Amino acid sequence: MLQLLIVDDEIHAVRGIRAGVQWERLGFADVHEAYNIRQAKSILSSTQIDVMICDIEMPEGDGFQLLAWVKEHSPQTESLFLTCHADFEYAQKAIQLGSLDYMLKPVRFPDLEKAVSKAIGKVEKEKEKLRFVDTYKHYYQLWESSQPMFMERFWQDLINRSIPSRKERIKEVLQSQKIVYDDAVLFLPVLISVQRWHKELTLREEKIMEYALRNSFEELFALKQSRGQIIQVKSGALLAILTVDEGAMGLNSRLADDLKAYIATCSRYFFCDQCCYAGSPVPIEQVLDMVEALIEMDFHNVTRTNEVFFVGDKPQNGEAIPLPTMNGWTEMLKQGCKNDLIADIRRYLEEIKRTECIDVRLLHGLYEDFLQMIYHVMHYKGLRAHQVFSEMLLSRQAASATRSVADLGQWVTKLIEEVIGHFHAAGESQSLVDKAKSYIMHHIKDDLSRDDIARHVSLNADYLARIFKKETGLTISEYVLQERIVMAKEMLAKTDLPITGIAYELGYSNYSHFSKMFKKATLVNPQEYRKLNHA
Repeated sequence: MLQLLIVDDEIHAVRGIRAGVQWERLGFADVHEAYNIRQAKSILSSTQIDVMICDIEMPEGDGFQLLAWVKEHSPQTESLFLTCHADFEYAQKAIQLGSLDYMLKPVRFPDLEKAVSKAIGKVEKEKEKLRFVDTYKHYYQLWESSQPMFMERFWQDLINRSIPSRKERIKEVLQSQKIVYDDAVLFLPVLISVQRWHKELTLREEKIMEYALRNSFEELFALKQSRGQIIQVKSGALLAILTVDEGAMGLNSRLADDLKAYIATCSRYFFCDQCCYAGSPVPIEQVLDMVEALIEMDFHNVTRTNEVFFVGDKPQNGEAIPLPTMNGWTEMLKQGCKNDLIADIRRYLEEIKRTECIDVRLLHGLYEDFLQMIYHVMHYKGLRAHQVFSEMLLSRQAASATRSVADLGQWVTKLIEEVIGHFHAAGESQSLVDKAKSYIMHHIKDDLSRDDIARHVSLNADYLARIFKKETGLTISEYVLQERIVMAKEMLAKTDLPITGIAYELGYSNYSHFSKMFKKATLVNPQEYRKLNHA
């Protein structure tokens, strides 16, 4: 439960705040009162205060001094100012010191409740971060001290086919490694598949948290006492091997309850969503076949999360869903309508998820069609793929995009944000000189003047000339001539247009002038250049 501190030298103000809001409903166990700075510091020193509501002018110091002290001695406390001073400098100073809000008396209690709720949200978020750090440290120490054992190596070798799944050969290996199982014991595999982490983790953090999942399963199912085993199958997937006595009754019901409790525990304490796939009790030589059946079930599950499945469970089938045409989404992407586009795609994904008719094939099809749409729009916008995808497609999120509908939705959202961000950046980064160059290219056949170009980019003609020369090394007239010569060379070499027509297309009304300028730039006249280079 939370702790609230109200600091104000006016007793009736404190009592009014205390009575005006149902603090218990917001989650506060205690509401503390202080009428000066000294009392407030005493309470803060002895009690972990989550939210403090504070006046500014009080005896023995002001609220700013108290807030500075709080930031040093009780940094987890979120503070709000409630004062009579409608002074911009006061509000500015409060924000600089880290106050979450600055409200004026008399305050409307719904507004006060809203501000305090915002503070509670921030407090809870910070507490969750601290819980994660503590959990991570604890299991890191356990993981670091853990050593591989013969039994774990045996099951790893069996699942990886290093040991053939023949009863005689398996017995030989067990005997050589001094691992003893009763002949009547059956083995029940459980595949634990992490579908997503609630937080973005580094590879190292992910390994530590997977160890936490493993450790928790071992404790819940008492694997060491029952000579069961849990091993890593791949990143995000664990395999538990439970030992079962032949003829055990009511096994599935008890196992389902235990696995549901395990999933709930992992979601709460280890910040992940997962599914558990349980096999049937089989002899040791049939374990590999059972494990492969569970892996296949996990592969085809793209919609359901935090659930328990048993081998043989059949997914609900319905009519096949056609892939969307994406024409509307393509236009929205071209227009940069990020929020509308993301919302529309999420609605579609939620709709197909509810039908439970989506499978891996459709998910892969959606992934490929989304990429095709992105490539098309980038080409339309003049962006090259590596400008957007250099890091994006190599990320772990892209690699797992087809793992589930939720993963695909996250990947598409990130991709759209990345692409539209590049669209905006490309537009903003186009310099004045780039705009001038673009104007020249679109008006190359016109009688271009420096003043026309300067008007287009809204600059003084002399200033444009200076920055153009500084960035390109050419004057505007030299650049125009250079571009005309480049285009003339291409048209002479690749087309059969008359040379007079080419001159006209490039803005030369006088053929002799065109020929003279061309020869000056290339050392040959247009006719000679065409003879030497015409395809």
